Formats: sequence, structure tokens, C-alpha cells
Amino acid sequence: MSSRTSLLGDEVLVRRAARTVAAQTAGLVFAAMLLLVVLVTVVVVRGQQSATDAMLRSSVTTVDDVGDPPPGSWLVITDAQQVSTSPGLPAGLSAPLAALRRHPASGTRISDVAGDSLEQFRVATRARGGRVVQVVLDLTSQHEQRTRLLKAMGGATVLGLLLAGLLGVLVGRRAVRPMAQALALQRSFVADASHELRTPLTLLSTRAQVLQQAVDGSDLPEQVRQDARGVVGDVRGLSGVVEDLLLAADPRSDDRHELVDLEPLVAAVVATAAAHATAAGVTLRSQAAGPAVVLGSPRALRRALLSLIDNAIDHSPDGGHVVISVSRQGRRVVIAVSDSGPGVPAEHAGSVLRRFHSGGQRSGRAHYGLGLALTHDVANRHGGQLRLAPSPTGATFELVLPAAD
Repeated sequence: MSSRTSLLGDEVLVRRAARTVAAQTAGLVFAAMLLLVVLVTVVVVRGQQSATDAMLRSSVTTVDDVGDPPPGSWLVITDAQQVSTSPGLPAGLSAPLAALRRHPASGTRISDVAGDSLEQFRVATRARGGRVVQVVLDLTSQHEQRTRLLKAMGGATVLGLLLAGLLGVLVGRRAVRPMAQALALQRSFVADASHELRTPLTLLSTRAQVLQQAVDGSDLPEQVRQDARGVVGDVRGLSGVVEDLLLAADPRSDDRHELVDLEPLVAAVVATAAAHATAAGVTLRSQAAGPAVVLGSPRALRRALLSLIDNAIDHSPDGGHVVISVSRQGRRVVIAVSDSGPGVPAEHAGSVLRRFHSGGQRSGRAHYGLGLALTHDVANRHGGQLRLAPSPTGATFELVLPAAD
């Protein structure tokens, strides 16, 4: 039984990166234009308000009769005998203006008043020479100017956003072009290297099988026979890794995976790594808490687990131990590989998963800092992650994968 997984092909990764760059570029341009609109609106509103208040203060101080009001405004002069108003004063303003006249301030007081039809007016009130003078300015024209300004800036923002999106697409394609070329080179290298390894691996597999048949037909100890069978199995596994690399490098591959039970897979990997652990004086121990099934590539997952265990063995001292545990946590399966080594220094915690990073804590074999990085890639391609978990001693790496229902 198999199903398409969430693996991302190179083309999908490149397109996603291009869309991300385009969206970020458009978002930055939109944010800049929105900030510009807000700043212009604030400046215009404050400028209108300052000009309006200056005109009202000047008018309420200098006018003597209601016959010559400023443009767009009305005058109301109240003395002890009567209330005089300019022609056309909205009827709905009588009550609010009367309320402002009851408690006139010593200077000029500026107030906002609403009419019956929700029109907005700005009123200056001042007591002068035994009279109360009021200048009422209609703010409708100012509101219309602001509306026209906002519409114009809104249209410019939309146009700018479209242009920013187009620019972002162009910038995104140009920015990810080196990434696409690097991925193409990586595919070519993996395909060429894997193809060159197939022939010697085939010869090695044939010789290992011949050796196994000779050993099985002899009177050698059973341990030798088991080692011979183990060599054949390891060569077969290595051939499978090469085939898996060729499949991954083939752009025609449909990335169809299958259900994988991690408990027997971990047991098989532990058995494969047992000889390396014995030679290093390290004890291997595995434990599982029930079935743990994921959807993925058995060969890729085996390669990732073997790399994690190999890394843990190399970091453990003589007499140390490595523990591999498999557990189900909600909708995820967690494979934890813990060692009894010196742990990961704090300065290396952020870069330990990068390619060609080696902490310099191991001796013996040459190390190139690729194992954890390749395991991290396998986890990402299966929709999971590889993380460095807190540990009281040594280091604990957790391979987290989505569980299959």
C-alpha cells in the first residue's frame, strides 16, 4: 500500500521561494505606501484644522455685525436684547449654540457641533463688549476634500500594490535562480555519483554472496557465518541506498511512499550498527512503546536512523552507551537517539545541523559534518523535523515524523 506524501520537489521548492520573495516585496511596498497614506492624511487633517482655527479666532475677534460672514460660515451675535444670525444658518444649530453661549469662556473657545443631518460644524465662541460672538464654519467641504484625497491615495496604493507584485515576481525569479541552478547541480552530482557506484556495488554484492555460500558450506563457527550474512545484508542495504539516491535525483520520480513501521526498522538498524558499536566499546540499547507507523521511504528513513546512531556512537567514550527510543506523541512519532558523550556545546547548538559542520569532538575516522544535515533533510522531506532535545548528559537528537493513521 502506498500514497503520495508531502515531499517537495525541487521545482516546488523554487516556486515557493519565488512566491515568498514576491509576497515579501509586495508586502513591504504595501506597508510603505500605507504608512505614507496615514502620514499624508494626518498632515492634511492637522493643516485643515490649524487653518480653520486660525480663521475662526481671527473672525470672532474682528467681526461687528452678522451681515459679512467669512466664506462657508455664519455669524451669531447675542446681546442683552436679541440674537442676530447670518442668513441661512441651519435650524438644528440653535440649541447647541445657545448651550455654548450660556457659559462663555474668558477667551475664545473652539467647539465641534453636529447638526440635525449629521453635518459637522466648528464653532468659535467669544464674549466681547457685553456681547457673545459666535462664528460657525461648515466642515462639509473639508470632509469632501479629505474623501477625494483618500480615494486618490487608495487608487494609487492599489496600483502601487499591483506594480509591487509584478516587481516582486521578477525579483523573486531572479533571486531564486542561483538556488535552482544549485539544486540542478546537486541532482546531477547525486545521479552521476550513484550511477558510478552501481557497478562496483554489484560486483561487491556478488563476491559477498559467493563468500557467504562458501562460509555456509564450511565448518567455521556460527558467529563467522552470521557475520558473512551480515556483510551480504549490508551490501544489499548499500545498494538500496544508491537506488534510493538515483530515484531521488530522477525528476520523473513521483515520490510515492509506503507505510513504514519504525519499531522493526529501528531494530534492524541497531543490528546493523552493532559491529561498529562493539568496536568502539559502546553499548547499544533500543526500546519502543508500541506501534509507530509513518508514511515515507524505508530506505531514506533507514539511512537517517543509521546516520543518527553512527553519530551517537562516535561521540560516546569507550564504555559509554547509546539509547534509541521510539514513542508515539499525539499525531507524531518521535525517535530519540541519546549518547553518553560530552554533549553539544552551546556555541554549536545553532549550527550543528548545517552541512560540513563538525564539532571537532571526535577522533579516529574523518568526519565531514554531513550526517546530521542529511538526516535533517530526510526529516523535512517527510514533513517532520530533526531537533536537539535538552539532555542532562550527552546529546539527544529527536527525529520527529507525522504518524500515519
